[in-house]
Amino acid sequence: MLKAKVKREDLQKGLAQTSNIAGKFTSMPILANVLLETSGDRLLVSATDLEISFLATYEAEVSGEGKITVPSKTLSDIVHSLSSAEHIDLTEMDNQTLEVRTDTFRVEIYGLSPDDYPRIGDAEDVPMAEFGSDALTDAIGKTIYSVTTNNHNFNLAGIQWIKENKEGEEEAVRLVSSDSNRLNVATLRPSGIENFPADEGILVSRKGLNELKSLAEANSSVRIGVSVNQLACRAGNSVLIIRLLEGKFPDYNGLLPPPPTMSVELNRREIGDTLKRMSLLTTNKCRVIFLRFVQDWLYISTENPELGQAEEMVALDYSGEEVIIGFDPRHLLDAINSLRSERFRIKYVDQKTPVILTADDDAGWLCIISTVSPKDSYQT
Repeated sequence: MLKAKVKREDLQKGLAQTSNIAGKFTSMPILANVLLETSGDRLLVSATDLEISFLATYEAEVSGEGKITVPSKTLSDIVHSLSSAEHIDLTEMDNQTLEVRTDTFRVEIYGLSPDDYPRIGDAEDVPMAEFGSDALTDAIGKTIYSVTTNNHNFNLAGIQWIKENKEGEEEAVRLVSSDSNRLNVATLRPSGIENFPADEGILVSRKGLNELKSLAEANSSVRIGVSVNQLACRAGNSVLIIRLLEGKFPDYNGLLPPPPTMSVELNRREIGDTLKRMSLLTTNKCRVIFLRFVQDWLYISTENPELGQAEEMVALDYSGEEVIIGFDPRHLLDAINSLRSERFRIKYVDQKTPVILTADDDAGWLCIISTVSPKDSYQT
């Protein structure tokens, strides 16, 4: 039977990731549980919701081998509360019960039979490319907010990963997302990219990428590969398996607008603060702001028949002809808030064509945002 002593910090780290995956399934209560297993001098912590699986191993003083499942959230909350403890003793008792003990605390948690727990796959023998964690988390952050929430657009329900070898460019993995109103592209160049077979593109769920982001944030790099219908990820002592979505993402290159004829550089923080103020006068019926570029000035304005109107002037270096472009302010804010750059560029053809956003310090990123005309700005 399972009996082990493990560092509280290690156990808490593993449970933090499994708690996000284990869900409340009325039809399969065991999926709300975490599986604990001892083997050799290791404690294995794993969880699955059948779409995403996580497995981590930690050093432990093992005096009994076995396995047990207990509610993930309950165990996680208890371990988190024992902040003064350096180690935690885990002991399997009769009737699928787990005893959690420190020098001054003891609790019994009722579990379910591990025999009913779904088998979790592994990442053994899967060829992998190595992604730097900073670049990976940045790319996910630049694309995850524009994944569609429309259940009917199943082919846009995740982020596409596609390996591309465009003429004149180094081979790269692109992360692409769209909700039909905007499209984001982020670029990654992992080492061992030849081990990442995504030439035709794969579609990864939003929830899966949130878990991958958490894994990357806790490690300096993540090795990632594709196996049949799964994205297999390894980092440190952890393995994350994400089932791929079945939809086929459209060819994003065919969605790009014509080459822009005008470009304006803006301060990200200044424009962001102004957009937030303008957003105070927007509603679901009227959610649009207008950017009017004139000689040396940008006028940012909004008008809502129900609430009022506002305008703010921003000085800038601009000498082109007057242009007015309308946006949903959330779309522009989401994009610029994801940037590292202090400055970004709006590139456009005219007020009817989607605009392109780029930033010099965010190489390999571009965002396409649909524009809104004045007659569409208020819907009854």
